Amino acid sequence: MNQREEVSAVWRNACGELAISLSEASFGSWVRPCFIDSINDIDEERLLIQLATPSSFHQKTVDERFYGQIKQVLEKQTGKKCELAIIVKQMTADEQKPKGGGEEKKMGLFNTVEQQRLSEEEAMRNGLNPRFTFENFIVGGANNLAYAAGRGVADSPGSKHNPLFIWGGVGVGKTHLMHAIGRAMISKGKVIKIVTSEQFTNEFIATVRSKTIGDFKKKYRNVDALMIDDIQFIAGKEGTQEEFFHTFNELYSKGKQIIMTCDRKPQDIDGLEERLSSRFLGGLTVDIGLPDYEMRMGILTQKSQELGAEVENGALELLATTMNTNTRELEGTLMRLLSVAAIHDSKLDKELVERELGVKEKRNERKMRPQEVISVVAKLFEYKNRDLLGKSRKAELVRVRHICMFILRIEMGLQLERVADLMGGRDHTTVMHAVDKMEREFNTSQKVREQIMKVKQALYS
Repeated sequence: MNQREEVSAVWRNACGELAISLSEASFGSWVRPCFIDSINDIDEERLLIQLATPSSFHQKTVDERFYGQIKQVLEKQTGKKCELAIIVKQMTADEQKPKGGGEEKKMGLFNTVEQQRLSEEEAMRNGLNPRFTFENFIVGGANNLAYAAGRGVADSPGSKHNPLFIWGGVGVGKTHLMHAIGRAMISKGKVIKIVTSEQFTNEFIATVRSKTIGDFKKKYRNVDALMIDDIQFIAGKEGTQEEFFHTFNELYSKGKQIIMTCDRKPQDIDGLEERLSSRFLGGLTVDIGLPDYEMRMGILTQKSQELGAEVENGALELLATTMNTNTRELEGTLMRLLSVAAIHDSKLDKELVERELGVKEKRNERKMRPQEVISVVAKLFEYKNRDLLGKSRKAELVRVRHICMFILRIEMGLQLERVADLMGGRDHTTVMHAVDKMEREFNTSQKVREQIMKVKQALYS
């Protein structure tokens, strides 16, 4: 075994331990893309190990989040103290070729093209999106509980967190997580059925009309797991709710897993029968919020790597900083910017992001006065200052007034009493409720999110 193979073997063995101690998402997203570039003696008891990462952001994340664990595992593997230097370097073609007698496959670190193809075909046969796996689900503060619950369900379906109710705004990864659970289950030989609530409703209506309700029941009740996307759309449909109630009861009594996604909590679904709401709340209800900065960077980095796109790291950092939005909108914006870069035969850099999105790398140093913020918000939505500070209760005006309070409180950092005084001498509890309402709606309403981002861009551009 030559030196390169010995180095590769050390990292392979280290990855075998790290894959067990870290979550699959953390290992797949951050550790797996790394490799040991070199191992050199410092003295008889110490080694200098250079660990290569594919980008500066990747380097920073590994250094901050996984340095200690990697160092500890490498010291265990080498039997010496290790000084770990994390560098940025791309793997060469020769280094990408797996060495040895199949150990990589045993550890699950490498999949052949044929295995990947068959896996995707199997996923699609079961109605699953082959792109939605645990491995590429970016985990962070906004979704770590939901991710942990999903892994628990995949490992012990029917006996842990049943039913599992996942809720959150649009584009935050609810469907991705549910499909990842489904994919993990079919890999263990489980029979699943995954549909949208609209598909469930339409099939139910069709079988009632054709008098084949028995076939419908057989289809939905003889499974190991039933997964319903956007369950909120059965609200107000009495016949569908009745059938789902009985399907739910039969599956639950058999110890079969039920998973649902929704855009709100069960108790907030208008038109949902109380008996269903109580059953939904009988298991585990978890929410997924908007991704934080680290998650947004992870999402953008992963998408860029998937596309093989040439992207300046500073461009991704600027996008992640300025776009406090959901995964779907983040990826959509990235795709649009990459298309613009391709048209101009250039890579995606900070200047292109600034030009296309109308944002700057740094906010203006000048601190705006609160009265200026009120004027900017009023002008942006075609109102006068006195409208925002007045007593009118018109719905759209109230929304803009709440947005103004939100900006003054969250962006400007003003005290509740100060905001209340600026907004026409209102009570501070009024401001508190307005800010809480805007924070909730920012997570669930695309319209509100766009309006707030519109204000921020006007203030800082």
